[in-house]
Amino acid sequence: MGRFATREAHFAFREVVILALAGLAAFLFLNHENLYLTGPFTLSKAPLEAYFLATTVIYLFLRLVVITLEMRVPRARAELVRCPECGQWIDDSTAESREAHHRIELTPKPSPKAIVSTVALRKAVDAARVAGKASEANPQPKIPAAGNPENVSGADLLAALRDPDLLERLRHSPNLPRDPRLKR
Repeated sequence: MGRFATREAHFAFREVVILALAGLAAFLFLNHENLYLTGPFTLSKAPLEAYFLATTVIYLFLRLVVITLEMRVPRARAELVRCPECGQWIDDSTAESREAHHRIELTPKPSPKAIVSTVALRKAVDAARVAGKASEANPQPKIPAAGNPENVSGADLLAALRDPDLLERLRHSPNLPRDPRLKR
């Protein structure tokens, strides 16, 4: 093969060569009994459509072989290292760059105000759940029954927040709450 002026010319030449090989292979496939050299050379009585079909199938097979051979395994880049903790790529594999990567905070720490409000909300939800369970077992007039402890109403949450002795009463009541976090 010589140098081609354009990529299209190279592609066209390659396709013509593959098509010619497919046609030759189809001819040999349909007339394979002549390869045994047992008698005189006679052509197969197959119709022309059989030659076209065999040529098409062999052409597709050869194209798949060419495509498979042109695929290359991606090379592993030696300069990149994957962090074992977070899975991100580290550009430099030196010890300094690894230490710098571990110093990077991926998520910011919450402010003290956010922590306090989160803890207060968690306590209010827990107290409302306990109140809901207690009101189902032993209804009291102060706290309305909550029904499903997962879907506590706003009124139950407010009642649990306003009543500081609710948790203490629940701990020492005859019907012990089933929450394992509450101990006597």
